[in-house]
Amino acid sequence: MSASQPSETVRALCYEHHVGMSLSQSLSNGGENSWQTATHACPQTDCLVHYSISRGYFLPSQNGHENDLEVIPAVRCLDDGTPMYLAEIDPDKRDYRLWICPQCGGRCTHEQGLAGMLSRRNADARGKRQAERPTS
Repeated sequence: MSASQPSETVRALCYEHHVGMSLSQSLSNGGENSWQTATHACPQTDCLVHYSISRGYFLPSQNGHENDLEVIPAVRCLDDGTPMYLAEIDPDKRDYRLWICPQCGGRCTHEQGLAGMLSRRNADARGKRQAERPTS
């Protein structure tokens, strides 16, 4: 799947309104270097939140220049670095957010927190160090 072509199976939620985002087209006004890509956009009036697989969540600038994009939030997949999308919330658990990677299907939640992410990174680092040790 190309990073500029979001899968129809991506069901991104707007991180501000927690509603499903709709597939739309985004156009760069870069003159000869103009490009068009598929993105997801919040359907709420006056909400500028967008999501694309290559950039994650972003707010397009008022003048349409790529250089003016602000990226928020920046949750990335630990396996492949792809920007993840907000797929589920639980109104009964204020801190619950399910993030899914559109490339590999990896999942993480805020309930797991950084402790789970860090322990995974530490385990990967330990495995790498053990592999680098010379054998007797």
